[in-house]
Amino acid sequence: MDQPLTDRRIDARVSPAGATRATLRPGCVVLLVDVSPGGALVQARRPLRPGARAHLQFVTSAQTFGIAAHVLRCAVWSLDPRDGALYRGALKFDQRCDVFRVETTPQGSAVPGPDPSGDTHEGNVIPGG
Repeated sequence: MDQPLTDRRIDARVSPAGATRATLRPGCVVLLVDVSPGGALVQARRPLRPGARAHLQFVTSAQTFGIAAHVLRCAVWSLDPRDGALYRGALKFDQRCDVFRVETTPQGSAVPGPDPSGDTHEGNVIPGG
């Protein structure tokens, strides 16, 4: 158990800001936990069958669009005596969806820090300015 966890994600995941509603066809309203260009993590009141084909429809204030996906996995996320089970499932999109693209620094790259020589690199003055 002392082994480090390896993150196998290909894309960065983000919280779906602006998504007001998501539906997993046929008619299962889901909560988007996070999304990436390659897939989504959703919560639902009913179980999702791993291997099943799905159509995820997003509704935002600006647009409505859908994307084909398939269910990778699903598990019980929480149990409530009043509301019952809440399921969390992972979806993989059939085609990458750049609507959720996140610009990140490539792994192994770093943002440059200050120049150790002390030169500020202020550049040249703009003529006539």
